[in-house]
Amino acid sequence: MVLFLDFDGCLHNSNAVMKPCSQADALNLSAEERRFVTKNNYLVTGENLFEHCDRLAVALEPFPEVRIVISSTWRQQFSIDALKDFLPPALAERVIGVTPIFFSRDGAYQRMREIGSFLEENGYPQWIAIDDNEYPFKAHRDGCFLRNLILLERNTGFTESAAALLQQRLMEIRISHPVTK
Repeated sequence: MVLFLDFDGCLHNSNAVMKPCSQADALNLSAEERRFVTKNNYLVTGENLFEHCDRLAVALEPFPEVRIVISSTWRQQFSIDALKDFLPPALAERVIGVTPIFFSRDGAYQRMREIGSFLEENGYPQWIAIDDNEYPFKAHRDGCFLRNLILLERNTGFTESAAALLQQRLMEIRISHPVTK
């Protein structure tokens, strides 16, 4: 079972912004702030970044079979190790990869294609995506992508009600597709 995880609007509200950060400027940052300097010398800032991680970790505790694949655009700016370092150990140890990066002119179906490619390449039949944007998932013929999407409000992120919905969906998948050992 794979959980495709977006960051902005999910693990924190969507207020994260990137500002240019020269190498000289980076030297004046604290070690904690330097973690947020991208490969291309931008500093990611925002209030309460990753504030909902612990809630997600607690929601996933009863489901040790769930692995995380990062589908956030942050994967374009940070290595997988840096991405894991933003997460608490209970989530970081579940991370098995990132989705491939596809570009499209209007972003339509972009996340859907990235997730589809990961699933095809890695063979995970059961999955859920947590995202704050429905547009990259819209209008797939069989409705599977929208059915597997837990759509969050970008200004609030992963709330208690989202945690309850995630647990409900994971339980439904577990019951309909038991894990064999």
